[in-house]
Amino acid sequence: MYNIAICDDDVNYIQELKKIIIECIDNEKEVRFFEFDSGTKLLKSDTDDIDLIFLDIQMKGMDGNEAAVKLNELGYKGILVQCSGIYNPTPETIKISPYRYLLKQDTKEKTIAEMEEILDYMVKTKRCYEIEGSYLREKIKFRVADIVYITHHPKGSSVLHLCREKAKRYSEGNIIVPYGFDKLLEMFESADFAIPHNSYMVNLKYVSTFDSKKEIIVADGKILTISRGKKDVFFKEFANYTRRKYKEKF
Repeated sequence: MYNIAICDDDVNYIQELKKIIIECIDNEKEVRFFEFDSGTKLLKSDTDDIDLIFLDIQMKGMDGNEAAVKLNELGYKGILVQCSGIYNPTPETIKISPYRYLLKQDTKEKTIAEMEEILDYMVKTKRCYEIEGSYLREKIKFRVADIVYITHHPKGSSVLHLCREKAKRYSEGNIIVPYGFDKLLEMFESADFAIPHNSYMVNLKYVSTFDSKKEIIVADGKILTISRGKKDVFFKEFANYTRRKYKEKF
């Protein structure tokens, strides 16, 4: 089941998007829609289980940019697509970094083409949505989107290091998964992980700083070193990720 939220104060556009999504998805019964007519109402809802959010930029009261910044602050790690009649880059755009922009005046054919790519990305992301780990001998499922980086553990297993907000719940021990890095990279194929150092792999979504001279990166406030032998390869992977992240088609 895929949870899709549409936040727009134009009821007609919400219905139009829903029709296009249903047209593009394989099975209509696999989608659950959530509708909001304001950013405030969206933020008051439980967005942790929302896989994809379509957010109008221009709305009365709290606009889409402000709502998107708040979503980021709340730790939303799903897919964000912003919709607008006119796309005007602002300083907030850099903070928000949505997966894609949709122009409302685009032809239906172009919107469908964009939607097919967006939904395909949603499906791929959902495939590696959760991983089961062991914490204090208890089996628990963790969201891949909450993993900042992963380190080695004896006997071929690995240790998950979660984002700061989630890590508070698991401060009494390690979260162990029974897989090595090769298997994890295979499992997380569409989740944008890379290996800047033999001792860890990192979720590129959390990398806020990449300093090639000091050979460090900062991921969710944690300073991690880059090995010289992997620096060039990591730079290419991070650059490719950044290009995909800011992809715009107009």
